[in-house]
Amino acid sequence: MINPNLIQYLYEQNPKQFGIYAWTEYKHHYTLPFSSNQNVLIVDIQDNVELHKLVTALMKLHDGDKEIILFNEPDAEDPDKNNESSSLQYLLTDPIAVRENGCALFVSATNGKYSMLDFQELIAHLRSENGCPWDREQTHQSLRPNLLEETYEVLHAIDTNNVVDLQEELGDLLLQVVLHSQIALEKHEFNLEDVISGIEKKLIYRHPHIFGDATVSGAREVIQNWEILKAAERKNSHKKQGMLRSVPDDMPALALSQSYQKRAARVGFDWEAIEPVKLKVQEEINEVEAAQNEEERAKELGDVLFAMVNLVRWYGVDAESALREAARRFARRFEHIEDCVEKQGKTFADYSLVELDAFWDEAKQKLK
Repeated sequence: MINPNLIQYLYEQNPKQFGIYAWTEYKHHYTLPFSSNQNVLIVDIQDNVELHKLVTALMKLHDGDKEIILFNEPDAEDPDKNNESSSLQYLLTDPIAVRENGCALFVSATNGKYSMLDFQELIAHLRSENGCPWDREQTHQSLRPNLLEETYEVLHAIDTNNVVDLQEELGDLLLQVVLHSQIALEKHEFNLEDVISGIEKKLIYRHPHIFGDATVSGAREVIQNWEILKAAERKNSHKKQGMLRSVPDDMPALALSQSYQKRAARVGFDWEAIEPVKLKVQEEINEVEAAQNEEERAKELGDVLFAMVNLVRWYGVDAESALREAARRFARRFEHIEDCVEKQGKTFADYSLVELDAFWDEAKQKLK
């Protein structure tokens, strides 16, 4: 039973709505059931071990200097007598002793933070009659280029190991997901909760070794079971049957090839060692040399590329990322050649290939 005097006290301290959560219900969760921009009262903290666990979890939402109020006897007649102000970091390093009947902890909202619900409200506002004309005009089709562009920008942030950019670009990508969900909601098709529920149910179903009785020996067996479960899903799905048919045809060719190969490998259609993979590349190159006409040569060159993607996959490298980075290296080195030519006040026509190649070697030494 929560003392009403405590609720009144908290309201006077911070007159905003707040949620009440029993720590006994959430202490085994991996995330907290509220966001940092909420006022929360957490009750039923039984001892110092549980208090430490809760504070550790709160540190993932708030800074260490976040001030909190700890009520060591939440059912007391006078809550002022039993509350202590502290910071999360202080509680972590020098905890207050929890009395026999447990304690409660109040954390105020952090200004300037927004939750997923806040973001949904913002997008719904932008799409409303009182919103933005551009946002109201958007459709699934009109947003398609944006979704593709934002996805590539996320990949670029990952490839360049830029954490600041990654945070920003993931936000831009999330915008696309919420926008598409809002458009579908307005058409009474589905909403964001349906999207989240769908993927949550799928992940639970595909992890029976976590949420069921299945056992696995390692990651390889997890992947094999994953394909078996996906096959069972396809039988009851509106999508076309076949392991490869769910791979979008408009993926970049390298990514499409590697995706096909990965899926085939998961069910055992793969080489047993890397040496035959290397020989296959050479075999395909020989077939290019033996081609009788341009059409046949183009086909064999495609087979060379496909075999190379397979070799890249065997080395555990993402083919799309590897080639993209190679292209970027080429661009940086070629820009060095351009700078060298420009500094001399000349043009490319003034240099032989040997001279330009010397600039290239210089670029390779400077720009790894």
